[in-house]
Amino acid sequence: MRPALIIIDMLNDFISGTLKTEEAISTVKPTKKAIDVFRRRKYPIFYVNDSHYNNDFEIPLWGPHAMKGTDGAKVYEEIKPEKDDFVLEKHAYSAFFQTPLDYLLRTNGIDTVFLAGLDADICVRHTAADAFFRGYKIYVIKDAVAARIDKNWEIYYKKVYNANIVYSEELEKII
Repeated sequence: MRPALIIIDMLNDFISGTLKTEEAISTVKPTKKAIDVFRRRKYPIFYVNDSHYNNDFEIPLWGPHAMKGTDGAKVYEEIKPEKDDFVLEKHAYSAFFQTPLDYLLRTNGIDTVFLAGLDADICVRHTAADAFFRGYKIYVIKDAVAARIDKNWEIYYKKVYNANIVYSEELEKII
């Protein structure tokens, strides 16, 4: 297994801003734990973040959020990237859609992705779908994601993407 951690939309607007949910803040500590494990093992970490323009497809549906260049589009301070981490912008739900993520994963020899972020039933789900279509093995870190609409997201991930659902404290043993 050659894993990478993909952190999706752990941004101020999703944790404490315009699109926050009660559950979002609870994902910060488990995400930090996952980051620490991946850094100690020297496995790559990818932050893939909404960075919207006024005319992006999502804006009519969700309203302005994570607007490019604003504080709301910054990674939450407690889990911010370090110099060796990859930081990518996205303009739609999936971390793969019109980003260099797949290219960067493949050039780093990655075959397994561990997903953390917001929201499990929207951006993380679409990222999982695109990872599945590209042949990656998928793990979702359950305590490092929160769902906005579909609170039963786990069944879908297991049945449709053959994803493994794990907790942050299990990562040391898994990778």
